[in-house]
Amino acid sequence: MTKKFFDIKHSREKSPTPRMVRVPISLPYIPLKTTSPPQPKSNFKVPLVAALAVFLLIIGVFGFNLFRFKQHAENTAPIIYDHFKQGADALLAFDLAGAKESFQAASRELQTLNSQAPIKNLPKILNDLFSLSQNTVHLSGTLEELKANGLSLMINKKGAFLIEHFKSLTDDLSKIGELTDNLKSQAAGLGYQLGEEFSLPTGDLSKGDKPDSKIEESENFLKAFIGWLEQSKKQRLLILFQNPSEIRPAGGFIGSYGIATLFQGNLLDLEVRDIYDPDGQLDINVIPPKPLQGITGRWGARDANWFFDFPTSAKKVSDFLESSKIYKETGVKFAGAVAVNVEVIKDLLEIIGPIDLPEYNLTINKDNFLAEVQREVEAGADKAKNDPKKILKVLTPLIFDRLAKPIEKDSFIEKMGDRFRKKDIMVYFKDGAIEDYLKRLGVGGEVAVLPENFNGEYLAVVNANIAGGKSDAFIKQKIKLEAKVDKLGQIENHLTIERNHNGQNEKDWWYRATNRNYLQVFVTPNSKLLKISGDTPKIIKPLLDYRGKNYITDESLKAIEQSDALVFGKTSFARWLDVKAGTTGKLELNYLSPNKINLVGGAYHLIFEKQSGVNGELDVIVEAPEGFQWKESGSRIFNYSGRDLPARVFLDLTLEEDPAL
Repeated sequence: MTKKFFDIKHSREKSPTPRMVRVPISLPYIPLKTTSPPQPKSNFKVPLVAALAVFLLIIGVFGFNLFRFKQHAENTAPIIYDHFKQGADALLAFDLAGAKESFQAASRELQTLNSQAPIKNLPKILNDLFSLSQNTVHLSGTLEELKANGLSLMINKKGAFLIEHFKSLTDDLSKIGELTDNLKSQAAGLGYQLGEEFSLPTGDLSKGDKPDSKIEESENFLKAFIGWLEQSKKQRLLILFQNPSEIRPAGGFIGSYGIATLFQGNLLDLEVRDIYDPDGQLDINVIPPKPLQGITGRWGARDANWFFDFPTSAKKVSDFLESSKIYKETGVKFAGAVAVNVEVIKDLLEIIGPIDLPEYNLTINKDNFLAEVQREVEAGADKAKNDPKKILKVLTPLIFDRLAKPIEKDSFIEKMGDRFRKKDIMVYFKDGAIEDYLKRLGVGGEVAVLPENFNGEYLAVVNANIAGGKSDAFIKQKIKLEAKVDKLGQIENHLTIERNHNGQNEKDWWYRATNRNYLQVFVTPNSKLLKISGDTPKIIKPLLDYRGKNYITDESLKAIEQSDALVFGKTSFARWLDVKAGTTGKLELNYLSPNKINLVGGAYHLIFEKQSGVNGELDVIVEAPEGFQWKESGSRIFNYSGRDLPARVFLDLTLEEDPAL
């Protein structure tokens, strides 16, 4: 298995002193936890499963520590604890069958021990532990069923069964919460404070949350999601097919989109359309973002994923579509949106196998998908018939038909989890309760909100292809940040963004086109730009003079285009960087951080956020002042190098005096 979402350490010493269990957690949010360069994880773990596993491990440790003071149970207790531990580990690995088996074994041992226990007060605790393990067995089984058949139930119109599974999960979580309270109360009655002996993790839990409160959070989400599924009207979700070959801030140009129509858990229909269809029937005239005004006179859904923050982009796309006559006249509203990048389709084709398209004389597979579909869209026979995206309309339902049939579920979950982790899939819901949970889950694609008094560095490099063909398919990007801390604790940053265009030998012109890139660099609020070089001078000449015309100024766009405005709470440096095929462009910036590091025991924090659809390199070099070193590297220089990057990279370094001096 790959590295686990939680790394759990425990000891089995014989001292009667309660054990300390440290549970360092890597979450998609603050804080930053890296004692060595973080390695991208290939598994995507649901917070429900992760929180449940930590909770059950704590309960197992609690039970073991309690039992070890009871002579008659000292032989059985370690066995019960081991079953809890194995079950927790299995949950973390998303091995639901293994988790179920381990908790079943714990139940059997607890039942046997309970029938033999003559000690006052102990049987009640054993009964509750037994009930806990039984509920966990049932919950693990339900999760296993959803893992195996959840998608098939929705596609095959068996939504009632799907909803029942979600309700079963909710009931089990509620019972687990009740048992949690009972066990805490019983432990306190015996003079044993459950949880006090543990060094709990930071992250969201640093706010005082406990693993069981995360379970309650999951329970609340499930209730909201079930309520949404059970509504007596059709629900429509947008599927935004983002093409990173023509990169845009939220992940790629939206040439096509789909509408998944659901009713009470059943997928009734999946329609795929060209994004230009609704834009052509848009009654409102909205002034586009300034960098786009040289290629379009009016803003529409096709360009509305202009914001690095996906919830903002998703809402804006949805607003434009709902304003189009296609949907406005019938009162169609969208409940949310799912952004899907090309790599997701490639993974699905790898799982379900090649798909024959006889009318195109093509067999589409994971290796040729992008090139063949792009060729049909740009130069195929359908374009002459004014239906260039028809191939996607034909292909998409065939993919879903295959997904409705038995497939390799472990591979599917593993690959889709990896795509969530890398921001190749992002999800937005208008329902606040569901959307909040998606953000906590780390799949919302939102820009990180920095905590108050954040004393660290933030960095995001965001590209937008403006009339540069599909050249981003052959752009290799390398980001290098060199941060130097001086003797006063001031940090000066030197940022280099290198973009190499290696599409010069491609036969299709859209790959050989000059990459015309509007590049935004988001950094810590109030950072001061000292120098910038390597950018492409450019003056945008709007196609229209909007003065005196019936054009609307979009307020969300206006807010980030104002002079010196913070963009999603960050300072932004924006420049153009054009790169011809066969050449390399390099943008360099020097800027001062607004924060200072305390030289004694000070900490350096960095949050790097990846742009959806951009797979490049990140190198970070942090230099300590003379006479000091970084605890994590044992030298003045700390270097992080990453290639297959997750959505967010966190670095957390500690400054200390150089012991050699």
